[in-house]
Amino acid sequence: MAEAERLSKSKCGVKIYSYKNPAVHSFYISLFVKAGVMYEEEKYAGITHFFEHAAIRNVNKLYGMNLYSELDRFGLEFNASTFSEMVQFYVSGAKKNFSYGAQIITKILNPVILDRSEIEAERKRIKAEIRESDDKSSLASFTNKIVFDGTPLSLSIVGTNKAVDGISKTKLEEYRKEILTKENIFFYVTGNFDDSDIRLLEEEIEKFDLAFGNERSNEAKIPKNFFKRPGDVYIKNADFSMIRFTFDMDMSRYTIAETDLIYDILLSGYNSKLFVEMSEKRGLFYDVNGALERYSNIGTLYFSYEIKEKDIYDSVAIVVDILEKMKSGDVSENECMKAGYVDNAYMLYDDTRELNFTFAYDNHIMNEKYSSVEERKKRYGSITKERIAQIAKEIFKRENLTLTMKASKKKIDKEKIKEILGRLL
Repeated sequence: MAEAERLSKSKCGVKIYSYKNPAVHSFYISLFVKAGVMYEEEKYAGITHFFEHAAIRNVNKLYGMNLYSELDRFGLEFNASTFSEMVQFYVSGAKKNFSYGAQIITKILNPVILDRSEIEAERKRIKAEIRESDDKSSLASFTNKIVFDGTPLSLSIVGTNKAVDGISKTKLEEYRKEILTKENIFFYVTGNFDDSDIRLLEEEIEKFDLAFGNERSNEAKIPKNFFKRPGDVYIKNADFSMIRFTFDMDMSRYTIAETDLIYDILLSGYNSKLFVEMSEKRGLFYDVNGALERYSNIGTLYFSYEIKEKDIYDSVAIVVDILEKMKSGDVSENECMKAGYVDNAYMLYDDTRELNFTFAYDNHIMNEKYSSVEERKKRYGSITKERIAQIAKEIFKRENLTLTMKASKKKIDKEKIKEILGRLL
């Protein structure tokens, strides 16, 4: 039987959260660092992502450049991901190899020992990543520069060539010391492990002399136009048409669960309102894409779809109608999309990776403080359709909306779109 979340600390004060499930055969250890573009200076935009790359390369060097053959020998997966507000380093494998996984992931805490040529090699890889991405031309990048204007969140996670060129080994080491402090990191362990495994992880952490430092708050700088959008329509010239709706959210007013359900009702699966009305019934597009971007104080809910030029105005009108109906309470209990979180709640135990990220992020980045999967299940199950309607009224307002497009500027009647959007009350 799976248990509840537990907290232990290494002697030096680093927090280790764990959620054990003896029914599975694997372990999953993450090291979370509260760092990312949200905290970066524009001059060094992308330094967190650069550090992620350098840290993995650094571990390989500590293993005499044999890390990947060692991972293969023990059947382990070791990697990392950088987000706007955090970095997740992780290692996973069979229970019997927990100790080896713990040794690997804690080596992230080592000083940077890479030489100049190795730093340059990583710099080239990152610049290739920048070059090969469509970030410069993407609607997402265009939108972020408008939505988060004047704040670090308007910058790309991977940075720019100029910023990446300005990041030296000395700067990376200074940055490592700044972010890898006792207060600003934590470990999260899921899957099958013993108390002795957690003690072993503590011992591995205690080999490092980590500095004291402030724990970052996950509060984003609020852009000047947040919650008071001017009502314009922003168009990036292109030879095809794509539309993106981005709504500002006050995350101090809503829980993760509430915003998950609002998003799912609109966008998740074949029964979601936008998919049914616009794809299945009318064939205006094949699919709609979106996401929630959430911080402790603010966030956004956004979605985009590609559309024929002749259908642009009808599609915007349909979206407005769907949102207004949601605000009026036009959502049945069966449409509340709770089953994935309630009926399927305990399936989260089966996926050590998903359980790890969900509880680490919800509890210790967003401060939801679930004690267990059972408590999380109740949180989602208690949300009423009346509460959903109330949240929809607060979020889906004209003053919260930024509408961006990729289209032929000369052919778009912006005033017509603004008139349609004026129906959002």
